[in-house]
Amino acid sequence: MQPTFNPWIGYIYMIKSVDTFVFLDNVQFERRSWQNRNKIKLQNKTFMLGLNLQKTSQKTLLQDILFEKDDKWKIKFLKTVYHAYSKSINFDKYYHILKNALYKHTHLVHFNIELIKIYCQNLNIQTPILQASSLNITNEKKEKLLFEICKILKADKYLSPEGSKNYLEKEKAQEMFKNANIQIKYFDFIHPRYTQLGTNFIPYLGILDFLFNEKNPEEKFKEVIKENESLNQK
Repeated sequence: MQPTFNPWIGYIYMIKSVDTFVFLDNVQFERRSWQNRNKIKLQNKTFMLGLNLQKTSQKTLLQDILFEKDDKWKIKFLKTVYHAYSKSINFDKYYHILKNALYKHTHLVHFNIELIKIYCQNLNIQTPILQASSLNITNEKKEKLLFEICKILKADKYLSPEGSKNYLEKEKAQEMFKNANIQIKYFDFIHPRYTQLGTNFIPYLGILDFLFNEKNPEEKFKEVIKENESLNQK
C-alpha cells in the first residue's frame, strides 16, 4: 500500500492482518490523493485536512515529494487539528506526536511512514514493515510491481484492497500470480463505531479521529480485530 497521510482505520487493520506489510514508496505521486490529505471531523462535519507540497513534475516518485519550504502552512495545519480535537481525551499525546513529525521531516513519505509506525506501536501491532524502495525493484506496471514484491518475499497470498481489482483482475495479471502459486485475496472490513466528538457518528475518517477520541485505543482496537478476524485470515 502507498504510505498515506492519516489513513483510515481499515488501513491500520490491514497492516495487522498480514505477515509482512510493504509501503509502495517508489511509485508515481498522485495529485489530490490520500497520500497528502485525509478526512477529519471538524464542527460535526467531514473536513479534508491536507499537507502543502512543493510543485513537481507529474512523473515525480512519491519518495521524492517534499513539503512546501515555507513553514507558515504548518501553523495553519496544526490550528485546524487543534480546533477539531482539542477537547478530545487523548489530544495532548497525539497532537504532540503529529507536531513533532511535521517539523522533523522534509519528505512526505518519511512523515507518513513514521506516523503510521507510531500508530501501529500504540495499537500493539507488531507486523514487520518494509519499503518497496529497499527491494530494488523497478517496474512501471502496478501488477508487475506487486508480483515482484510477492516473489521476493516468497508470498503465497497477497491481500489487496478492493480498488486494485481493476488491474489485478486482468487476464495477464491473473495468469502471472496463478503460475507462481500466489493467491490474491481482497480485503474486507467491518467499520466499528467508536467514541467521537459531536452529535453524529461519521465513519471512514482518518485514524487520528479514533486515536484522539477513544479513552483506551489499544483495547478498542482489540474489539475491532475480534469483529473482523474471520474476514481476511482464511
